Amino acid sequence: MRYKERLLIFGCGAVGSIYAKSLSLAGYPVSVYARGQRLSELSKRGLLYREGNRTLRCPVRLVKDSAGSYDFIFVTVRRERAEEAFRQLADSECKNIVSMINNLDGYEGWEKILGRGRLIPAFPGAGGSIEGGVLYGGLTPSFLQKTSFGEIGGERTARIYALKRIFLRSHIPFAICPRMYDWQLCHLAMVVPLGDAIYEGGGNHIDAGRNRALMKRTVRRIRSNLWLLKKSGIRILPGEMKLFLHLPEPALSAALSAFYCSESGERFIYRHAEKARAEMELLHRELYRILKKRREVQ
Repeated sequence: MRYKERLLIFGCGAVGSIYAKSLSLAGYPVSVYARGQRLSELSKRGLLYREGNRTLRCPVRLVKDSAGSYDFIFVTVRRERAEEAFRQLADSECKNIVSMINNLDGYEGWEKILGRGRLIPAFPGAGGSIEGGVLYGGLTPSFLQKTSFGEIGGERTARIYALKRIFLRSHIPFAICPRMYDWQLCHLAMVVPLGDAIYEGGGNHIDAGRNRALMKRTVRRIRSNLWLLKKSGIRILPGEMKLFLHLPEPALSAALSAFYCSESGERFIYRHAEKARAEMELLHRELYRILKKRREVQ
């Protein structure tokens, strides 16, 4: 079945490619915008992805600019490119721009660039890497992380329900979140220490996972970050994140160690930490700057 909503994926790295593939295979007309090496790869060979022992090609339309009439634009660039991407999209006809980007500073700055009412905060539930022009990766299991989205003010609007239908039809696990900024703060309170552990463990997820002292430090850092956010009035989201506040440290350390040493740890922690070190270092600085301010206010 083909659906009528026209979709643009702005930024076609691993995450953008995963959503482009999922939405296209579900029957949506999907266009992708990329640049640099990724543009060259897509121009020559199309969107290739690995499934089992096979390399397959996904039908998407490659566009050279973001002009055009789209119902939703999914922005899947790294944090350091966010403002540049939104400036490029400022004159787009599209009224529904889904920002699948880490954000610690709120949405006012992005709305100033785009115009009020166009932005839909979101965050992907996907991970992987591009190797030799081929996508290795996929959607995150729903018990780990769903694609989360919602209006800035938490309202259930027509476009939120439209986005819900798109994800349902595409078999993309999702959650509608009433407080996306709180969600993103909590997410980074966890993800930044997880990335730091990769670098401190020598850049290898297996070595990091087997380092018991490092796993304990990582659990304590996550727990400390979340307690500080909670004390400063941030709602801990998603609810599963509260496990870091209440489960015994030895149990959390053991679970984290097993996760780091697993295939999921390689795909969803190690590969991103390796490929996006500049972004992770930026997020580290931004997170602890914000936590310091919140600590000083208390």
